[in-house]
Amino acid sequence: MIWQFFLLELLIYVPRAFFSFVGNYFNALHFSDLQNGLLGSVAAITVLFSNPFWMRFADKRVKNNVLAFVSMASAVLIWGVYSFKSFLPVLIMTFAIGFVWTAILPLAESISIAQLNQRGFSFGKARMMGSIGFALAMIFFGYLKSDLVFFAIGSLAFLSIGLSALFIPKTHGYNVKKEKRKFSFKNLPGEFYIMLLLETLVISSGNFGLYFFPILMKARGESVSYAGIAIAVHALSEVPFLFFADRIVTKLGIKKILVMASFAYGIRWILTWSVTNPALVIAFQAFEFFNFIAVYYAIWHYVNLKIEPSHRSDAQAIFWVVTIGISAIFGYIVGGWVSNLFGVANGYLFFGVLSIITGIAYWIYEYSRSVRKLKMS
Repeated sequence: MIWQFFLLELLIYVPRAFFSFVGNYFNALHFSDLQNGLLGSVAAITVLFSNPFWMRFADKRVKNNVLAFVSMASAVLIWGVYSFKSFLPVLIMTFAIGFVWTAILPLAESISIAQLNQRGFSFGKARMMGSIGFALAMIFFGYLKSDLVFFAIGSLAFLSIGLSALFIPKTHGYNVKKEKRKFSFKNLPGEFYIMLLLETLVISSGNFGLYFFPILMKARGESVSYAGIAIAVHALSEVPFLFFADRIVTKLGIKKILVMASFAYGIRWILTWSVTNPALVIAFQAFEFFNFIAVYYAIWHYVNLKIEPSHRSDAQAIFWVVTIGISAIFGYIVGGWVSNLFGVANGYLFFGVLSIITGIAYWIYEYSRSVRKLKMS
């Protein structure tokens, strides 16, 4: 039974690897860094409205069926991106596929965590397979020369997810056969939104860093295959964290993890900017042990344990809107703009400094908040 969710987690991160590497394909079509950043941000823009739509839609139904539909639709629509070679048609088709493929990860992981919690199994250990699948896909994409094969693999990955969704245990939404609750931001804790603000700024650096890695390697005269290896190191370094994720969250607490991850992100990108040796740059990506994966897991843990089930789908939708939406928009568009003006390497410096400043600001905010509580008591 558990192996089905291991397989699902492995599969759903292959499309994420595809869209992390598609910037290299757009670069080969001679789109500018800014155009490339805009294309990379399309999925992030569509997730602002597609994710709440699909999460609400699935919340009143069997989630497996919704996951199967969006996956099959993605398998077809991906060929629209490949069919056109000029910017505007590619932009339109990227919007079309973005509306469906961005729902896959939130839906699949909401199914996984619900089923695994029922069985007393750690979601973190299943999520490790996502990191492994992402890493293997990135290594393969780094060496792949054929655009046709690249898109065929993307389409096949979507198809496999759709088929897998039909064979895992049926998972109903949180509010099936219940009175429909209207969404309100007031239903969710204020500290949740502060965490999301930190996530927006810090995870944007990760979105920029991964998407522009093949372009950075090209700009430095290195093989694009180094980008695939570097991102694979990034993904595989998540595995040790995920193996001990629940213990780490219990030991350190969510807020300490967010501060530490912000600093680790900043150090990673500043080192990537300052050192040109590809072997060292690849090694620096092991900082991911406590970067995106730490921020992601800490806030995801908060959502699924601290927020009541009747409002959980809304919190999950907002979480994913920030994680693969707002933070990506900021990372791709601002990063593309900075790269156009100052060079892609300096984009890494910009986001490295931003991550450290964000971590300091969040630490000061939480410290002052705890002092006020102590005085009131």
